[in-house]
Amino acid sequence: MSMVFRKASVFAMVAALTLHPVVAQAQVAVGTTNKVVSKVMGVFQSNTRNLNLRDAVYSDESINTGANSATRLIFQDNTILSVGASSSITLDKFIFDADASKSQVALSMSKGVMRFVTGTLAKEKYSIRTPTAVIGVRGTTLVVAVAANGTTTVSVTAGSVTVTGGGATTTVNSGFTTSVSQGTPPTPPSASPPATPQLQAMNSALGPEPGVSTGSGGATTGGLGGLSTGALVGVAALAAAVAVAIAAASSDNNNTSTDTSSSTSTSTATN
Repeated sequence: MSMVFRKASVFAMVAALTLHPVVAQAQVAVGTTNKVVSKVMGVFQSNTRNLNLRDAVYSDESINTGANSATRLIFQDNTILSVGASSSITLDKFIFDADASKSQVALSMSKGVMRFVTGTLAKEKYSIRTPTAVIGVRGTTLVVAVAANGTTTVSVTAGSVTVTGGGATTTVNSGFTTSVSQGTPPTPPSASPPATPQLQAMNSALGPEPGVSTGSGGATTGGLGGLSTGALVGVAALAAAVAVAIAAASSDNNNTSTDTSSSTSTSTATN
């Protein structure tokens, strides 16, 4: 085989592997699953997968939990998101940049219950949307529940939030709750009621939030540069294939050189 053809084969192999779905979809993970109970699904780039412990999650991925299920996600900025049963949340925009002004955490929730604990970004960098409300996070911990009809209940455990709906905005401080229905403004904040059965079930399934500062279940995503395990496997496969191809090309080149040398020696002996 000629060296020209061999080199062309190497480049073709590299191009093909570069376009392999595992590598093409490789992108920086924004967080990982810290706990997974029963059936939790991730929908990303039209692909649905079962989420398992320490799986990477991505910006624009939807997280869906089944009945009697729950999950906890920890993100690169140490934001903690706990999700209860029969819930659906989309990680709309999770950007973590060395330039703090470019960082942003935005998610939307269409149903279910969740607890959100802010991480290290400036509070104004966090936002949450539901079918009936926009929540601006100004504090540390809040619980959001969205009913089947879209009614949103926001309870603040620490800090404060702003809740906008029906053309009005209200501020909710620690220990208080407000609700927003379709087309109506938020109700006046009132003392938070006892935890609902759905929230109790989530708390029981997931237990207390991990101590992020001690590194237990921390928000680091693992891998190289935040790449998911699948992405690293794909890159490793690419590197290995290229190495094999280059080695083969080198071997072919050596064989060609040997054949040429042998031919020259024969010619000299004949003369």
